Amino acid sequence: MILFDGCSFTMGLELENTKDRFSTLVSDYYNTRHINLAEGGKCNDGILRTTIEYCENHTVDLAVIQMTKYSRREILNRKKQLGNARLPYHRLNVGSRDKGTKEWFTKLATEEDNVANFYKNKFLLENYFSNKHIPYFFLQLSSPISSPLQSSWEKMSSSSVDCIYEILGGDELSGSPLFTSSDKPHPNAEGHRKIADHILKNVMGIF
Repeated sequence: MILFDGCSFTMGLELENTKDRFSTLVSDYYNTRHINLAEGGKCNDGILRTTIEYCENHTVDLAVIQMTKYSRREILNRKKQLGNARLPYHRLNVGSRDKGTKEWFTKLATEEDNVANFYKNKFLLENYFSNKHIPYFFLQLSSPISSPLQSSWEKMSSSSVDCIYEILGGDELSGSPLFTSSDKPHPNAEGHRKIADHILKNVMGIF
């Protein structure tokens, strides 16, 4: 069974059929089951949390994790009720209109801290998968920005992160034919096929 987690890119937002998203294409190739935990707007903190929660309760033979934008974060809000299936986490995403999130980005958030948080999540996932003997493959929307501490963080990481924008030859604003034509573009069916082919090429030796 293959586990996928990530944000809207892995969720397959804007696709007409979930059969076209890369998680389905990869699992179909191996003729095996898969679970896709991705959600639109999900942050790296949330991806770490839900990935580990799932692996603790299910057998996972391969994990394909798509890290998302560094600026996205989440904090525990015990006053927030999200139903029985989800813990009360509040997402801190750029563009959110609520006062608390706006204050976070204007008064507290920094690029340095956001990139450090990315590496913390990546480091924890790497070690978790290694301890559980779960093969894994990482994707990321864009390459990490340059930072004075970046070389130190990279030394703690044991694997690379392949950039989806590089796989697709541009980001969602580049006008690439591999993205949808909406106001907030996402990979289209052809783009998901290209991502799936890249994953299959790179996991061949570990799965």
